[in-house]
Amino acid sequence: MRLRQIEVFRAVMLTGSASAAARWLNVSQPVVSRVIRHAETQLGFALFERVGGRLSPTPEAGALFAQVKRAWGEIERVDAMAANLRRGASGLLRVAATPSLATHLLPVALHALRAAHPDVVYDLWAVHTRQIEDALLAYEVDAGLAIDPVAQVTVSLSPVAAGEVVLVAPRPWCDGVLRVDERGWLDGRPYIALASDTPLGQRLAQAMEAAGWEPPAALRVQTYALAATLVSHGLGFAFVDSFTAAGLDPARVVRLPLAPAVPCRLQLMRAAGTTSSVLVSRLVDGLHEAADAQTRWLAGATRLSLA
Repeated sequence: MRLRQIEVFRAVMLTGSASAAARWLNVSQPVVSRVIRHAETQLGFALFERVGGRLSPTPEAGALFAQVKRAWGEIERVDAMAANLRRGASGLLRVAATPSLATHLLPVALHALRAAHPDVVYDLWAVHTRQIEDALLAYEVDAGLAIDPVAQVTVSLSPVAAGEVVLVAPRPWCDGVLRVDERGWLDGRPYIALASDTPLGQRLAQAMEAAGWEPPAALRVQTYALAATLVSHGLGFAFVDSFTAAGLDPARVVRLPLAPAVPCRLQLMRAAGTTSSVLVSRLVDGLHEAADAQTRWLAGATRLSLA
């Protein structure tokens, strides 16, 4: 079946009559009837029977329509992709980032970019890594930002900045503690656990297992942003990436990178096969500067021994 025949067949199946399908498609009823007859001739079987003045689909039509519905979903996706490509061609930068990066790092990078390009519209998303991947594949965003996303053939990854895992805890907990670089002062304190089904989560779990440290979880969360917020409110200690930790108020939160270090990497995500626009390239430059400024404190920071 040709695309036009599929379109008319689908319209008749959904509306129940040639006249209603014609109104929906903004064509005449004879056109609908003619397209259906041509389709039946090519297929070699009837698609509809007239019952009480209406078109009743044959069993073959019902089986064919199930496949048409799936195919039409792909056609609509192509149409949406074309619209998104057209919309993002100029004057618009669409960026998706994980919640913690969207809260702490991305605004710093955008500040300089907006100063240089005040007429550009910035469409920003704060979503999970899997949703960033979906948005890139549908060309709904131009670039994504995540910590150690999983490599795949449909999404290209470019390293932006190196970071590491940091323990964060409420600052008042340190009162009277002589050695914050030893983990004993955290014994009995509520632990805010994060999902371990990510590359960074797995590396952290391996490091803690090697150290023989398994604090019982008092709370479980899915994002570094939420974990950091809970720590800021004194609800427990957590492990977050250094980009998230850098955005926390040191007067309220103590930040301790680990020894040995557990590395992570900020990655720029793009749909495979796409080229970087000028705006995306300048966003990356801003992210480099923002990441360097926000993680400079790591060099001289006291480290928490996992041993």
